[in-house]
Amino acid sequence: MESFTIKIWKEGEEINLNIHPQQAGTYKIIYHGALLGEILITRWSKKWETITADELEPGGFPVYEYDETSGHQDILLDHATVQEIGRQIINVGLR
Repeated sequence: MESFTIKIWKEGEEINLNIHPQQAGTYKIIYHGALLGEILITRWSKKWETITADELEPGGFPVYEYDETSGHQDILLDHATVQEIGRQIINVGLR
């Protein structure tokens, strides 16, 4: 599968994320050209889990660091955000 873009809403603002499918059913999450982390769905719980950017090989992407002057969101891959990203990934797959 090729890379694709999804939209999520955070604090009332639309955020575009680039999704880069990886081997073994994981997806790198890229925001403004930088790596936020990677998510995967667990077989036993059917919940989306995250791997932080610090735990990954960036694979050519810088690790995303929030900068108040950039105009970009401070995105944390908390449980609710990860589940929303996962829902959007599934929606793209069903098209």
